[in-house]
Amino acid sequence: MANKPAVSSDVAQSADWNAEDQNLLSATLSAMPAQRLAWLEEALCVAYASGALKPRRLIDKEEWEGMSPGTLS
Repeated sequence: MANKPAVSSDVAQSADWNAEDQNLLSATLSAMPAQRLAWLEEALCVAYASGALKPRRLIDKEEWEGMSPGTLS
């Protein structure tokens, strides 16, 4: 098994705003890809449930291939 990376939030730091930001950054960067995907899925569920995002229809292959970079803007 792979060793878990050390999380800097376990290390005692001063309780100022910069220390909290550094801890959040360290925790974010040390997250495994599966943890990042789980967070994204949860964020999307919240966004759809709150109405911040609206469901989109799926496009077919022909429609996808018919889009050119110049027509997307």
